Amino acid sequence: MAMRNVLISGCIAFGAIAAAAPVWAECDEIRPTIPTSRYVISGDEVHDTQSDLTWQRCSAGQSWTDGEGCVGEIQKLSWDQAKELAKDGWRLPTKDELITLISKACTPSVNPDAFPNMDKTKLWYWSSDEMEPDLAGLVYFDGGATFNGYRTSANAVRLVRSGE
Repeated sequence: MAMRNVLISGCIAFGAIAAAAPVWAECDEIRPTIPTSRYVISGDEVHDTQSDLTWQRCSAGQSWTDGEGCVGEIQKLSWDQAKELAKDGWRLPTKDELITLISKACTPSVNPDAFPNMDKTKLWYWSSDEMEPDLAGLVYFDGGATFNGYRTSANAVRLVRSGE
């Protein structure tokens, strides 16, 4: 019990440091994951050979650094702000496209080799699906749940483009 109290105190004392640090995925070795062999990984991009989609490895707000992975803090944006990031062939993915990344064997639920340094506190990702004038689609990267969220709420963004 004393160790638990020390651990909790340590977490409270160092909470600001832990929140800024990248968070790695934890995978259940018994359940199948999406194999890294499914992807062609090249620097800051990942080509999914099954869906023929190319993904940015890092979430909006992060940038790719060789040897370190995705660095920086994941930015949470409104849906309209997220749509503004779409340029040069990059776009917001559909819900169905985001779901192709999900493996329920990992938390976060994406392949940690293809998409490193996810933040477990920022796992709701915008899709391009507009449900109603005030709502847009979200996918939860911790199990693949989908939800229609208010377009003004702030969520993470990962961009995609078709083909290689």
